[in-house]
Amino acid sequence: MALFGAAGWFLGIPGLIIGLVLGYFVGSLLLQLQSDKAALRYFENPGPSSFYEGEPGLAAFCALGVYIMSKASPKALGDEAAAARVAGGAVSVFPSDKKIGVLAESLCRLAFTRVSVLNPDLLSESLAARRHNQGDLSLMGAELSSMAMGREALQEALYIRQFLDPSYQPPLREKPMDDPWTVLEISRGASYGEVKSAFRRLALMFHPDNQSGLSEEDRKKLGESFSRIRDAYRIVTREIAAGKKQRR
Repeated sequence: MALFGAAGWFLGIPGLIIGLVLGYFVGSLLLQLQSDKAALRYFENPGPSSFYEGEPGLAAFCALGVYIMSKASPKALGDEAAAARVAGGAVSVFPSDKKIGVLAESLCRLAFTRVSVLNPDLLSESLAARRHNQGDLSLMGAELSSMAMGREALQEALYIRQFLDPSYQPPLREKPMDDPWTVLEISRGASYGEVKSAFRRLALMFHPDNQSGLSEEDRKKLGESFSRIRDAYRIVTREIAAGKKQRR
């Protein structure tokens, strides 16, 4: 901005004004690009955020909505329409602010560019950590589940909703699963940090989108293994949370 202003000084007052205006817009553009890069890093690895998201948890909510919409079967909406649907849901559950809708739609579009690496478990944890009010989380879980279209999307949405609102009970699964601690390759009673590290490690190994050159059959098997790992993680983290409540 100073460079544009200095250049404008040599061109007289009109040039100075033009230089300052150009500098302002260039500076704003650079800040936006930095914020977008930080948001993309967050979508890939949810954790502390260093970008402006308007309301705490908005980025996590948008990413969860995008994840659910991406699982729709058949895919009824294109990415743009799906982003607008999720943004509309954000407006309905976050505090009323005209800027929320525009910001949410921008975050949704960014999330769609990283949809293959979005992790619903870590995003749900991030959202819960940012929104401490259980009433907010219950409302957000219900809104996210309303975005599900198709069996796979609905199953994912129900898991997310139950994490955000433990009082909500989704339908029981018919198929019993293996011991979740064994699936995660950790000993029973491991700390939450150890559980999270094990999940991240196995998720990187078994997520089909992290492997290239797979046949359709191998990709399917890898996807089944990843689903078992994710289900085990959800069960173990709930056991840990329940244990903490009992000790209080």
